[in-house]
Amino acid sequence: MIDVQLRNFKFKVDREEIEKIATKLPPSKGRKYATFVGNRTFSPKELVVHLVTAKNIHLTKMDFTTMDAVRILRRLGFETHTIGTDRKRKKSLLSFAGIVSLGGDSLRESEAWHE
Repeated sequence: MIDVQLRNFKFKVDREEIEKIATKLPPSKGRKYATFVGNRTFSPKELVVHLVTAKNIHLTKMDFTTMDAVRILRRLGFETHTIGTDRKRKKSLLSFAGIVSLGGDSLRESEAWHE
């Protein structure tokens, strides 16, 4: 059992509470982090938001950070890993501004545009 303070709310939590909550939730990964409970993965924030709801604490996902959730879960001995770090970002057309010219010299067209 550990003592937790989350946005001015103090409460106690133990590993078994998280495991009990996890049995009621469908497995789901967050966008960047995954917490392992048993052989299933969960979003750390999702686990903690269900924990505070079970404890009658009025906090939403927006009231605490993912890092707050990860710290609580790690203190209880749950592994949390970063996922999706190798995903390539899609480039928007604006990232090519000034590089691509449709049918001409982009430098000359840029100078003409600003005159």
